[in-house]
Amino acid sequence: MAVLFDPAAASTNARTLLAIESIPAALVRWAVEGEANTLVPLDRARRAFERDYLVHILTITRGNVTRAARLAGRNRTEFYRLLERHLLEPSAFKRTG
Repeated sequence: MAVLFDPAAASTNARTLLAIESIPAALVRWAVEGEANTLVPLDRARRAFERDYLVHILTITRGNVTRAARLAGRNRTEFYRLLERHLLEPSAFKRTG
């Protein structure tokens, strides 16, 4: 049988609402306005994520493009295009000695 009303959950929800209501309005405005000012356009965020992802995967594979492409689920040709787009050189990730 399903429980339609859970007093413990209602109590927790009420405490949460009281906590939220006690946040100063100035702090809420600062958080909302600050967030809007720090947001970047989706295309730029996507490019940054993509570049960070490529750097991470190249670091893991020590610059081995075949392994990196395989881990990323891409063919090597497409992976090389991504590297070129982000001006990344696989040789920079190879470790010596």
